[in-house]
Amino acid sequence: WIRYWMIQSILLVAFLLQFQIFNSFSMTLLASSKLVYGKDDALFGAIEKQQGDKPFGAFLDAGTGIHSLRWIATLKSLGMTRFKAITADEEMRKRVQTEADSLDMSDDGSVVIGNWFGNRLPVPVDEKYDTILADYLIGAMDGFSPYKQDQMISMLCSYLNPGGKLYVVGLEPIPDYADGDANIICKVRQVRDACILLAGHRCYREYPVEWIQRQITNVSDLSLLNTTTFPILYSHHTIVNQLNVGRSKFEDFPSPQLAEEMKSVTDDLERQSLAATSNGKRVKLGFDYVVSAVKAEAM
Repeated sequence: WIRYWMIQSILLVAFLLQFQIFNSFSMTLLASSKLVYGKDDALFGAIEKQQGDKPFGAFLDAGTGIHSLRWIATLKSLGMTRFKAITADEEMRKRVQTEADSLDMSDDGSVVIGNWFGNRLPVPVDEKYDTILADYLIGAMDGFSPYKQDQMISMLCSYLNPGGKLYVVGLEPIPDYADGDANIICKVRQVRDACILLAGHRCYREYPVEWIQRQITNVSDLSLLNTTTFPILYSHHTIVNQLNVGRSKFEDFPSPQLAEEMKSVTDDLERQSLAATSNGKRVKLGFDYVVSAVKAEAM
């Protein structure tokens, strides 16, 4: 019996070791599958191309999210030495921190909660970075620090090392009207934003690429480098996602009757979207952009 239990114990230990190794291997595979490489993402790929042979060095993600963090996790091979990721939303901070832990990159940097125009800066004024990313940050600011958008570029410039690069990613604002099937996108944007406002919340406010360029040229230490645009093709799925943003606000409407009326409007727009995107067709309207700038070298 003693020999039997010794054998069973050895087998159990071997099984547990194999399970631990398998579990660790599985977690590594899962983390790797979530990574976002520049070769697979048009906007981040454009940034890598514009960066050229220059190492990313110390990296500041000035308005972080899950997607940008998954790209940052791939940048050590491109010369990133450390990172700091900022968000003004506590729930987003928790999600991004969890993602950083799962990607095994917590030792390379930190995820910080903070508002660039709050009572306390999220980054000490003496910290400097070689690369700063503002990934849809300007458009999101209206929800956290409205009317400060014109100060954001100059503030980020103050954190750049001489010769450091700033990358601004944004969305060209959707117009009020467009010809043909593209007008469904305009209608959806209007109804989505109406739902957000009726719920007592603030909408994102996107800025045109020309506005970003002007802000950069107005900062004496910055020089505009490149601007790249990426046309947007909307599928039925992506259109419905925007409608669902509006629908998620119904519970905060002033009255159930108003919510019911807006539900009818969104349902009708979903039917129009399905017709506009029949047979796998995509609706083209607007573009995303990447604008890059460099800070002057020290004299």
